[in-house]
Amino acid sequence: MNRAGKRRALRALGLVSALVLAAVATENRAWAWGHTGHVEIGAVVADSLPWQIKAMLDWRSADSAIAEWNAELDVSKGAGQTHDFERDPGHYIDIDDAGKVLGGVDFDAMPVSRRDYDTALRTGGQTQYGAGYLYYSLIDGWQQIRMDFAWMRALTVGLRTASNRADREFFQEQLDLRRRLLLRDIGVWGHYVADGSQPMHVSVHFNGWGNYPNPNNYTNAPIHAPFEGAFVKSFITERAVRAALPRYRDCGCQIEQRVHDYLLTTLGTVERAYQLAPSTSNYTTPTPAAVGFVTQRVAAGAAELRDMVIDAWKSSGDWTVGYPAIKVSDIESGKVKVTRDSFWHD
Repeated sequence: MNRAGKRRALRALGLVSALVLAAVATENRAWAWGHTGHVEIGAVVADSLPWQIKAMLDWRSADSAIAEWNAELDVSKGAGQTHDFERDPGHYIDIDDAGKVLGGVDFDAMPVSRRDYDTALRTGGQTQYGAGYLYYSLIDGWQQIRMDFAWMRALTVGLRTASNRADREFFQEQLDLRRRLLLRDIGVWGHYVADGSQPMHVSVHFNGWGNYPNPNNYTNAPIHAPFEGAFVKSFITERAVRAALPRYRDCGCQIEQRVHDYLLTTLGTVERAYQLAPSTSNYTTPTPAAVGFVTQRVAAGAAELRDMVIDAWKSSGDWTVGYPAIKVSDIESGKVKVTRDSFWHD
């Protein structure tokens, strides 16, 4: 199937998903950007990656795979309470107007792990399941993508330098498996990254301003679902998102800092989202300002996902694979020659 055919198939599936989403209560906070927005973000990201990464992913199927996998965390919702209760808080984080997570943990000083984060929240009577842990979803997923790229790079060299048929077949099989895993990991984790550009996914003002000081009289209507779902589906085009996509930004920082800065930037757009709500009848009708703002937010999610994937790929050369660990750069430079026994000798 060509790219146009794939895109039509994705759109058709999106219509089915939209019917499913319509049956869900609008207060549900695990959704973001709807199926349409997530598929658009995945498609834009897949097309905008550097050629080195595209070659590694095998571009015959990568674009449609990443696009559709980006919506998977919403598609799979409803699998059961254990499944949903564990995953749903990974889509958001409730930062208040003082920069605290539900008045407790300082977002500028996030603990190193979800375990420590939850422990800190519990001292104030909250938990990670109430406050959300989007910050950790992004870091956790990025570290997995870095490892995926590291394995891909190591296996690619192994295939190229294999000295016998058995090794070549082995490395080719492992490389094919890892490629499929990497496509899924980028797509599924990318859903969380996309969620991070939706203002109401990083704020205590997640569905109406709520019971907080409100000198500007912002709406308390449930604007979350209309903002990210119907409004995007009806008024935000993939072409406009592509046009709004900024150039790659190398932050020159660790992933923890990058995630912090990204979510903090999104937090800074919360008031704008509420300022525009009355003029669009709470995101049921368009105005140029509202369409422009939401387009920029969707594009911000696509840009951050693209940039984080590029960063993971760049960082993977300095990472290690196997046990005992072998540095990827040593494999690529020829300092270490890998065989099947280099990784799976038990």
